[in-house]
Amino acid sequence: MGTRLEARLNTQVLWSAGGLLAWPDPRSSIERFVDSLYSLLVWPRREPPIGEKSASMAHAMSDERFSKNELKVRAIAKRRANAQLLRVPWSRFRKAYEQYPRWQALALWVQAVIAARDNVPAWLTEDLRKLCPGFVEHEGTSHEPKVMGLHLLEWAHTHEFGVAKRQGWLGALTFYGVRHPCSECAWTYWEYCENHWSKDQPEVLPTFDKWWRQAQTMMPCNESDYRELKQSIEQYLDWEALILWLRPLLASDVNLPRRFILELERRCPGILTAEGCRTQSPDVENSKIRRGLVKWGRNQSRWQAGEQDQLDLRQQAEAHPLHARFLFYAKHWASQQTRSSARSYPSFREWRLAAHRYVVESSRH
Repeated sequence: MGTRLEARLNTQVLWSAGGLLAWPDPRSSIERFVDSLYSLLVWPRREPPIGEKSASMAHAMSDERFSKNELKVRAIAKRRANAQLLRVPWSRFRKAYEQYPRWQALALWVQAVIAARDNVPAWLTEDLRKLCPGFVEHEGTSHEPKVMGLHLLEWAHTHEFGVAKRQGWLGALTFYGVRHPCSECAWTYWEYCENHWSKDQPEVLPTFDKWWRQAQTMMPCNESDYRELKQSIEQYLDWEALILWLRPLLASDVNLPRRFILELERRCPGILTAEGCRTQSPDVENSKIRRGLVKWGRNQSRWQAGEQDQLDLRQQAEAHPLHARFLFYAKHWASQQTRSSARSYPSFREWRLAAHRYVVESSRH
């Protein structure tokens, strides 16, 4: 994801968190900074030919450097998002998180069609009546068709994600929702359409379903579809959680009991023998277990994603809301442990379930 696009996403999150998601005044400094979320200007970016995979995130990040203002916006947006992320259990947040990319894509498709036709085609209005009943009537009072996509996203935040808005975690949903791999695909394809339709406009523009399917061919990390990428990310996050679960014990002088050794061998086959540990021995050095865990995780991600995409997979995992949730819960849980006791230590399943259910009422954590 290019740095200019990243800045736009961060600004979108700040607007939505404050309930502002409105087209900014063209004379304002914030618009000069980000050119607005749905700018009609085209920013420099090398686009992949249609049908090919998008450039890796690592490559895109190395093309440009973030300005200090962009880094500040990103840091503010991330802090607000993480403060809200823990206001709701993971199961409820995950459901909205998986639904968000399609609404993001719908708004981008609307914007691409209007930009290509320079008006709101009648067929687009009819499609929107079917896809989001009530929005066309809501939009009927607007005299700004070029920002209909932005208005649609604002409408979705109120009508489709109203619970998140009322309960105070819409900012977290938008922050992580726009970084969802499927959202990233939609943004990449939208940029392609903005660049190419202005030069060579198709005679017949695609319906949303066709546009959405084409966008999903631009999946990052060279995965063929989201299901494969999702599985890889989940396995990577499980490995991270495993390390966080055992970290207090491994940092102590308490030797891991047999039940922990068996759990490790079950989840990470060969992890101990690779480090020369005798699995039948009652005492396995913590330092060797720690090294084995790190090596095993790296080898697994390299095997799943390949050498070139290993960094992309890691970045995709770190952009996932569960990554932040695990980190915050691990910090909270470690602070509650007065003394590392293997006897009272939870199983990995219990620890992960507690992390999923962890909720912080206050914005501080």
